Amino acid sequence: MKIFILFLVPITILFAQDTTKSEAFKRDLPKGRSSLHQPKYPSYPLLTGFVIQQEANNGDPFAQHELGIRLLFGNGYQPDTTKAIFWIQKAASQNISAARFNLAIMYYNEIGVDWNPFSAFKNFRFAAESGMPEAQFAYGIFFTENLVVNKDLSQAYSWFKKSADKDYEPAIESLEYLKEQGFDLNDNEESKVDDTQYINEKSQISSLIQQDWSFDYFDFSEDTLSAEKEKEIVENLLTENKDELKRKLGVSDLRNTETIEDTSSLGIINFAAENGSPEALFFTATASEMGIVTKRNIVDAAYKYLRAYRLGSQKAALRLLQIIKDRKIFQMLKSEVDDNNADAMYTWAGMIALGFDNSLSDMQAYELLERAAKQNHINSIIEIGLSYYGGTLVKEDRKKAIEYWQKAAELGSKEAEVRIAFANISVDKADYSDEINTLRINANQGSVLAQAALAYCYENGIGVRTRKSMAARLYRQAASRGNVTAFNSLKRMYDELRPEEEEFNIY
Repeated sequence: MKIFILFLVPITILFAQDTTKSEAFKRDLPKGRSSLHQPKYPSYPLLTGFVIQQEANNGDPFAQHELGIRLLFGNGYQPDTTKAIFWIQKAASQNISAARFNLAIMYYNEIGVDWNPFSAFKNFRFAAESGMPEAQFAYGIFFTENLVVNKDLSQAYSWFKKSADKDYEPAIESLEYLKEQGFDLNDNEESKVDDTQYINEKSQISSLIQQDWSFDYFDFSEDTLSAEKEKEIVENLLTENKDELKRKLGVSDLRNTETIEDTSSLGIINFAAENGSPEALFFTATASEMGIVTKRNIVDAAYKYLRAYRLGSQKAALRLLQIIKDRKIFQMLKSEVDDNNADAMYTWAGMIALGFDNSLSDMQAYELLERAAKQNHINSIIEIGLSYYGGTLVKEDRKKAIEYWQKAAELGSKEAEVRIAFANISVDKADYSDEINTLRINANQGSVLAQAALAYCYENGIGVRTRKSMAARLYRQAASRGNVTAFNSLKRMYDELRPEEEEFNIY
C-alpha cells in the first residue's frame, strides 16, 4: 500500500494563557517535561531562583532558558507564560539548541505564541542540525507530508536515521515503518551532522518540553493490496490489542467503556461503526465482501462501503467501484429492494446519486430513500434531512432537515446528533455548550464528522476559545482517518500562514 500522508499527531499540549495564577492555568500547561538533561541549577530555593534570575539578566543563555522553563511550569516561580516566552526567546536568539527546540514546540502547539508551524519548522531545523535527536526526529516528520514543505521521504528517512542512531525510540519505530514500505536508504557522508554544539551544550541544558509524537498513515491513492493480504489484515484486526484496536478505529479517547455492551474486538468494531468511524465501517464492509466472521454478502458490503465513503473514506469509494464492475450488483439490489430491504434501497439510491448507475432518475432514487425512511431506516432519514438542508431535489428547508435528524437521533443515530449540533453552531446564539459537549462526546466515540466539526469550532472560536493548534490537530486526526475534506481544511490553515520563501512552496 502506498504512503500518501504520514500524519504527525501530537498529543494534547494545551495553550497556556498569559499571566495568571489560577488552577485552570495549571491544567492548561504542557503535560510534563522530559528528564533527558540535568538542570544547571537542580534545586528551587529562593536563593537559587535569585541566582538564575541574576545570571539571566546578565545574558547567560542557559540561565535564560532555564528561567523560561521554570516560569512555564511554575517550578520555583509563579507560572507566567508571557515571561517564560520572553526568556526562552532570549536564549533561542543566542542559538541554544534546547531553547530553539522548545520554542518550536511552543509555536507548533500555540503555547504563549500564535500557532505557526513554519516558525516551528525553522527552529526544529536549527536544533536538528546541531545534533539534538528529539529535534532531528521532529524535523524529519515535516518531510512526510505536503503541508509545510514538499514531501520527501528520503529526507525524512535520513533525519530519522540520525535520531535513531542516538537511540531515540520514536525515530527507531518510524524507521522500521519506512523500511516495511521499501524505504531503506544508506546514510552518506555528506549528510552527516556536526554534533559538536549539542554535545557541548548537553551538560548545561535544562529540561525539554515534553512532546509525544504518534503516526497515522492514510493512503488517498488506489489500494494495491492483494485480496489475500487484505483478508489477512482484516483477520488480524480481530486479534488486535484492544487499546491499539480502539486507536485504529478512532475511539482511543473513549472513556465510558460501559456504553459498549460487547467489549470483544468485534463488539468494539461494531460500536465504532455505528458511531461514525469510517475505519470500522470499512472493516465491516470488507468482512461482508470476503465472508470473514459473517456470511459473504455483497449487498451488505456495498451498503457499508457507501456509508464509509459518506464519511470521507476514499478507499471505500474505490472498493465500491470494484464491486460495480460486476453489473450483477444492480440485479441483486433490485431483487433486495423488491423484497423491501431498506439497506438495499439506501444503497441503490446512493449508487445513483454518485453516478454509478443511471437506470433510475435522481427523483426515483430519492423516492427509494423515502420508502426506506418509512421503515425507520436511520441512514435514509439522515439523507433526506441532508436533501432538505442543502436544497437537493427538494426545496431548501433547514428546519425540516433538523426535524428529520431529530427523528434519526431518537432512533439512536449518533451521526444525526452530530449533524444537529453542527447545524446549531451555524446559528448565531449566546450559548453553544450543549453542541460542543455533543461534538466532544461523539468525537471520542469514533465520529470523524464530530472530530472535523469540533476542529471547525476551535478554528473559528465557536463555543470555545479560538485555538488554531487544536483545530489543526483535530483536522489532522480526521484527515488521517481518510476524511479528505478535513485534510483540505488543514491545508487551507497552513496556506493562510505560508511565508513567501521558496522552501515553503508546495509543488
